[in-house]
Amino acid sequence: MVNLGEVSEVRGHEQAKHRPCVVIKSFPNLKLAIVLPVTSSTKLSFYTIVSLLQGAGGLTTDSYALCHQIRSISFERITSSLGRLERHDFLKIQVVLTDTLELH
Repeated sequence: MVNLGEVSEVRGHEQAKHRPCVVIKSFPNLKLAIVLPVTSSTKLSFYTIVSLLQGAGGLTTDSYALCHQIRSISFERITSSLGRLERHDFLKIQVVLTDTLELH
């Protein structure tokens, strides 16, 4: 769980609030992590979104990792850990990130 800030602080389509995030890279020496916000909103239909079923990584509802919303955050924003994603869920995210960032 990560505190991404108040709704009044965001601009455009940025994610805010206290919400689950997928940590895709951690930099302990810098006390920074690169995360993907997660939403339970079903209104989204975009190729940069990865579906995560209820129970994945401790999620309490079917949710979606927003691979187009990559953020670098301070460890201070992380409030708790829900769990770890299974390898197959993380691989889905890796494939979408590779395509989204055109790393191939």
